[in-house]
Amino acid sequence: MNLKKTLVAGVALSMIATLGLSGCGSSGGDVQKTADGKVKITMWHGFSEADGKTLESIVDDFNKSQDKYEIDAQLQPWSTIGETMVTKVTSGDGPDFVTTGADNGQGWSIDGTFQCVSDFYDDDKYETKNYIDTVVDQITFNIDGSEEKCAVPMGYAPTSVWYNTDMWKAAGLTDKDIPTTWDQLLETAKKLTKSDGSQYGIALSDLGWAAFMKGNGTGLYTTDGKVSINSPENKAFLEKMRQFYKDGYTVSGMDDTAARESFESGQSAMVIVGPWEDQAATDKGINHDTFAVPDGDGTYKYSTGDSGSNTGSTGLYWWVTSQVGDSEKLPGIYEFFKFYNNHDNQVKWSLGSAYPPNNTTVTADELSERPLIAKISQYTDNSYIGIAGLKGGFGDISATLDTLTSNTTRTDDDIQSLLDEAESKIQGYLDEYAED
Repeated sequence: MNLKKTLVAGVALSMIATLGLSGCGSSGGDVQKTADGKVKITMWHGFSEADGKTLESIVDDFNKSQDKYEIDAQLQPWSTIGETMVTKVTSGDGPDFVTTGADNGQGWSIDGTFQCVSDFYDDDKYETKNYIDTVVDQITFNIDGSEEKCAVPMGYAPTSVWYNTDMWKAAGLTDKDIPTTWDQLLETAKKLTKSDGSQYGIALSDLGWAAFMKGNGTGLYTTDGKVSINSPENKAFLEKMRQFYKDGYTVSGMDDTAARESFESGQSAMVIVGPWEDQAATDKGINHDTFAVPDGDGTYKYSTGDSGSNTGSTGLYWWVTSQVGDSEKLPGIYEFFKFYNNHDNQVKWSLGSAYPPNNTTVTADELSERPLIAKISQYTDNSYIGIAGLKGGFGDISATLDTLTSNTTRTDDDIQSLLDEAESKIQGYLDEYAED
């Protein structure tokens, strides 16, 4: 495997040595074996609840299914995966593969922390033709002038609108009233709001609006890296949302956790969140259903050429670290990827974790135990990672957007001034990480 493609064009060989990646493309370092002769492969993941138990069961099944490889699945805090992994990989004592998001994944693919896996997709035996195209497209990057696929689907979950069916019915709404545009969603929230303050139409966090800024405006920056946040379309959207908050159709000042709690406590009639809300609402005794996040009239163009989608996603993928190289571990990791994403294990993963399946051969009938998860699977094709396509600066840009949107809803600060400030900061981050 040619790992030179995982490095930014023009990075000096001395820099590669400094990063501890000089062995990439060769043996990948010493390969440890278990007492019974299996190649030991270390995996890091952050799943600590039912999803973690399901994943570990799949790992156990893989280890028992063959006699060449042994996956050691290690639970790590998500923060450790982000903060500690790079240092450990460069010193050769990190994980061999890891699950994390595509937001940071591109930068780590470019700097050589991760090695791309296009050869995995090129080999028919790994059955990647059954993967969802939209999901794969979002980890297809330009690496050193070459288009590379740099990760494998792990847990990709679109957001959707969850609604309290009792409140819906009490407001005189039926299936015919399910909104198909963002403006209709806001009008529906108004109908579900009680004037005495005892019930809000929607629990809407004022953080993490990257998808909404794209679906209803011009986004933060274009797919070719040009800042686009400071536009009349974005200003009009923010002004509309400020008024929506001021008029009392949602609780102000909420983050995602508070928004979920508002829905699960019966304070709010709707919430926009991922598929795990199904189990959470069930546990809280909330009768519920879900529908797709309605499109807006934004002009932002996704990489697919589509526009208007307000459907974000939690896009987790499997990434191979550069300490693996082309060692004996690599084919074992690829065999696990195939095993994990095969038909039967994707049924198992979906039912156990609430994530929709990555494999397109899984049918709704096979997910009948969790019909709403099957329903959500239909929304994947129109879902996108909110802040993506970055070589670096994800956290800074995300924080800049949160400052903009929270100040829009929580203060009376001039929106144009807020946009001016956000534009300046985002441009600085784009420039900082621009390719030389």
